[in-house]
Amino acid sequence: MPVRYIDQVRRHYSDQPAYRWSTFETIPWVPLAKPLAQCRIALLSSAGIHLKDQDPFNTERDDLSWREIPTASNPETFRVAHHSKNATNVQDFNTLFPVERLQELTAEGVIASLAPEAFTFMGRIFKRTQLQNEMAPAIVSRLTAFDVDAALLVPV
Repeated sequence: MPVRYIDQVRRHYSDQPAYRWSTFETIPWVPLAKPLAQCRIALLSSAGIHLKDQDPFNTERDDLSWREIPTASNPETFRVAHHSKNATNVQDFNTLFPVERLQELTAEGVIASLAPEAFTFMGRIFKRTQLQNEMAPAIVSRLTAFDVDAALLVPV
C-alpha cells in the first residue's frame, strides 16, 4: 500500500507552509573524477544522530544545526534526537548512520578512505532558504576542507 507522504506531512504540520517540491534548472550531478577505490567518502545523515556528550537536536522543527561525529567513534556513544518515528528505538545505527559499513568498505579497498568526520542533521527542514544558503554551504565547506571526493547521504 503506497504511503501518501505529502498528505501526511500536510496533516501533521498544518501550521507550516504547504510542502513544495524542490526544482532545479540544472542537474546538480557531477560524475566521479576517479575510481571509487581511490576516493575519500563522507557520510551525511538526516537522522539527527549525535554523540552522548553533544547537545541533542531540537526535535520540534527546523533545527538548522548539524553535528560532526568522528568516524572512529564508538557506536555505543550514538544517540538519536529526531521527530520521525522511523528514527526512534534504533537497534542498529548502521541503518541510519552506516559508519561501520563504510569502515568495512575502506578495509576491503572498495573506497580509499572515509572522511575523519561524518555529518548529521535533522531531516524535513521547512526553512529552505536558510538550508540552501547557510547550512548546506557551510557543510560543503567542511567537506572541502576534508578533501572529500564523494558523499553518501542517508535520508530519514
